Amino acid sequence: MSTAVSTSISKLTEYNYRTWVVEAKDLLKHLNVWRIVDGSEIVPVPPAAPAASGSSSMMAPDPLDPEYDFKPESQDSAYLNRFDNFLRDWRTYKNNYEKANGTICSLLEPSIRSRYTAEKYDDPKVLWDTIKTDFEKAIKLDARYQMAKLAACKLESYSSVTEWITAQEKGVEELLIDIGTCR
Repeated sequence: MSTAVSTSISKLTEYNYRTWVVEAKDLLKHLNVWRIVDGSEIVPVPPAAPAASGSSSMMAPDPLDPEYDFKPESQDSAYLNRFDNFLRDWRTYKNNYEKANGTICSLLEPSIRSRYTAEKYDDPKVLWDTIKTDFEKAIKLDARYQMAKLAACKLESYSSVTEWITAQEKGVEELLIDIGTCR
């Protein structure tokens, strides 16, 4: 996949979350990893072994564990086929999981990235959700500021009614952006 798409996306700074979140989400969708970030695609689960070989003791694999070694629990051909499909799906999931996390991290300015170095942020969903929570708190404060700014916008402060209306429209537009991002 070409990396040329990401070159037009600014890295996340303290001041550009509103545009960054839209562009980053679009890029993650383009890379086919957004479903991992939003949690709608989950870790594939190994198939259950046929009843004759006992119950399956395998649990859902940890996509972060490079040492996890999958071994089939039965030699039944139908089971082996399901197991091969599971391994293919799991490898794809693991690659996409790492691609999603790496992409998000690469779109953060170093000062922002340094906030998200704990091991829990190796999970792209946790990383994305935490960034969203952290930055949307600031946007809500921005929305309150925009409301106060609109309330303080007095006609007497402008040289014409047209100039005052333009200022009001700009303030409403900025407020709608702030409110819309927080939903």
